Amino acid sequence: MAGGSCVRRAHGERATRDLAVGALFEANFATDGSGVALSRRASLLIASNWDLTGAGRVFVRDDATGSWSAATLAEDRPAPDFLPQIRSFASHRDRVIGVDLVFAGYSPRGIYSGGYDASAAGHIRWGAAPELDANSVPSAFSGLAGRLRVSSFAEADGHLYAAIGQQIYERIDGASPQWRSVYTNPRPGHSETGLRGLTAVPGASGDVLLAAVEGNAGRVVRVDPRDGSEVTELDLDDFLARAWGMRVAYTISAYNDMTKVGDAVLLGTQAFVPRDTPVPAGHSVFDVGYGQVETGAWYLVRWPNGHYDLHRVSADFSQPAVATRTMIVSPFPHDAAIYFGGYDA
Repeated sequence: MAGGSCVRRAHGERATRDLAVGALFEANFATDGSGVALSRRASLLIASNWDLTGAGRVFVRDDATGSWSAATLAEDRPAPDFLPQIRSFASHRDRVIGVDLVFAGYSPRGIYSGGYDASAAGHIRWGAAPELDANSVPSAFSGLAGRLRVSSFAEADGHLYAAIGQQIYERIDGASPQWRSVYTNPRPGHSETGLRGLTAVPGASGDVLLAAVEGNAGRVVRVDPRDGSEVTELDLDDFLARAWGMRVAYTISAYNDMTKVGDAVLLGTQAFVPRDTPVPAGHSVFDVGYGQVETGAWYLVRWPNGHYDLHRVSADFSQPAVATRTMIVSPFPHDAAIYFGGYDA
């Protein structure tokens, strides 16, 4: 998909339409969109792309043929500094009506939901309008410019949550579902995305939510969704400055997700470094035009007691790696590996 489709310009020149794959996800359904149990559980590989035309499309793979079909959720006009895109997916069974659903986080519209329908394109019947309209979410935060990303989803104690901008929303299940705000970041700083990598982990009285704050007030927070209370588990600016021996100015951790490995959680990490900062031995920086970044493919390991370790992917990269964007425990039998990917283009 990435780079695989083209649009034809007026003078006949072919131009790449798809800039990148935004997200990959396995959606599982035991019911159809009306709640009727399927005779056989359906598992669908779905993907989104960064479409230069502004179309928000969801692709679904047909495992029997290997072909992909596309459904367009909405279309918005791209801008020189903004490209509409679907950044995140989630599955959730509505606890009230007993329907298995899939969710797509689409910027700038909000959150769409769909149910299984064998007659629909890709076997998913998407709602015509977003369940959560992004226009209803406060966006007056430095750096967001009103362009809210639904960066990630997490399910905690049977409830579905979404990180959108600097807030966490909870889905209220039912025939007429609603979304309510349960947390607003009290120290947002300057950020182009807000909260990233929403992930549920065990807490003292049930599941709690981890989120990484992107920006110049970078940190990892633990949020109790029952009352919206927050604990800062890790101050990223301070932690990286002490670990590297140099100041950092802006951090991005857990790009779209965090990765669970047993009781541990992994977070890919990137940091910008002020141009006037001396760079110690063992580190290098790469200038990307609007700032310079530390070039290593770094990642954090969070342990159940809230302690964090910092590690680096050691590989012979032909260019600066900049960051580890995604990680996954091997799904293959007899393979104990963890796969690290990305990195940041």
